[in-house]
Amino acid sequence: MQRSWTLLATLTRSTTVRTHIHSHVRSCLRSIERQQSFHSVRPFISTHKYRAFSHSAITRDAALNGPQYKPATVENGLTISDKAIKQLKYIAERDNDDKMMLRILVDSGGCHGYQNKLEITDTVEEDDTVFEMDGVRVVVDSISLQFVRGSTVDFVEELIGSTFQVIDNPNAKNSCGCNISYDIDLDMLTQN
Repeated sequence: MQRSWTLLATLTRSTTVRTHIHSHVRSCLRSIERQQSFHSVRPFISTHKYRAFSHSAITRDAALNGPQYKPATVENGLTISDKAIKQLKYIAERDNDDKMMLRILVDSGGCHGYQNKLEITDTVEEDDTVFEMDGVRVVVDSISLQFVRGSTVDFVEELIGSTFQVIDNPNAKNSCGCNISYDIDLDMLTQN
């Protein structure tokens, strides 16, 4: 089992492979959603060859139930710092956009293999989980959630600039000095 995880981790470090897997999983989820009943969905999911770090149960639940909405707590998988809440409220007020959310997407790249991409969005996909706290929302897709589960979203202000960052990630084994890229601890990932 460990050998399979290592091989999969090596393959998904390639940006092309990771992008292909991510888009293929989203495409499959859209196809599954169009199915009429759970019985017609089950055989497709269990025999599907692209699973990345996702499990069929997670994929099936996301496809059948649509996006999930949860309070931002450690137990639910993600917390939001007071500074991040304050900045997200400021951006929403400035742009007069109450549907605005911060999206976290884990992508391959950086000096340690994986990096978080954070962007402002108003779109929620079928496989997303939306974390809410004090009127702000952070959205994470089901594949990326496995990499950042247990983390905190923070807003960091430094002399060189200000950014939203994912901090205190229990799944990260090693991180670069700028806290942008990290290596995944596969043992922690399989425990979550």
